[in-house]
Amino acid sequence: MLCLILNAAFICAQGRFDPNKVRLETHKFITKEANLSAQEASRFFLIYDEMRSKQRVYFDRLRTLHNTKPKSTREASDIITKSDMLEIQLKHIEQRYHVEMLKVIPADKLLQILEAERRFHRQMFRKMAGEGKGRR
Repeated sequence: MLCLILNAAFICAQGRFDPNKVRLETHKFITKEANLSAQEASRFFLIYDEMRSKQRVYFDRLRTLHNTKPKSTREASDIITKSDMLEIQLKHIEQRYHVEMLKVIPADKLLQILEAERRFHRQMFRKMAGEGKGRR
């Protein structure tokens, strides 16, 4: 969900969303914050980028749903149900890929990576919201 918000913020703030730039910034931040070696980063980001690619489809569907204006209570209920199902599917994808990541990165390192990713998203959100300057 947060990625969806960030993507929208990037589009609005920059006029043009550059997914490659965001991907590279994410890689750089996570590598530094989690203190990944070149070998760890190489192995990890192959899996991470594949996961993000699969999640993109669901993020796009969620964005479409969230931009839908329901014309009735029934339509609103359907949107909520579909949104919930997409969120669950996203979590299942993440869970499957965490298993794959644990094959190439120790659990303590993966935990550092996941926390670094959350920090990156928080910082980017604050930056896009105009609140991040001078903090953290």
